Amino acid sequence: MPTQHIGDSANTIAKVADNQQKMYDAKPSRTQPRAITDGFHYGFEDSSGISCDSAAITRATQLKPTHGITNAWLLHTLGADTSLHDHVWDPAAQNLAGVANSAKP
Repeated sequence: MPTQHIGDSANTIAKVADNQQKMYDAKPSRTQPRAITDGFHYGFEDSSGISCDSAAITRATQLKPTHGITNAWLLHTLGADTSLHDHVWDPAAQNLAGVANSAKP
């Protein structure tokens, strides 16, 4: 089953190298590690709350690409919209502004 791991590059709590990267490395194929550039641990929350870290970008800036790549991934992977294949797996999709990625197709 394909997988997608979303993290952030400025997380001081759950670092990509300690978590998502290990899962990505262990999976032989069809996986994507995505890291929101300058994102932070609590930047994935929809609203402000208790926050132990921060980053150079705002929560709204972090959530915009997060929602886009997550929605496309789920719609494509669950079969609801097969037209999203290129948006998820095409090389151009791997070069989204503000998102670091290195997929294994």
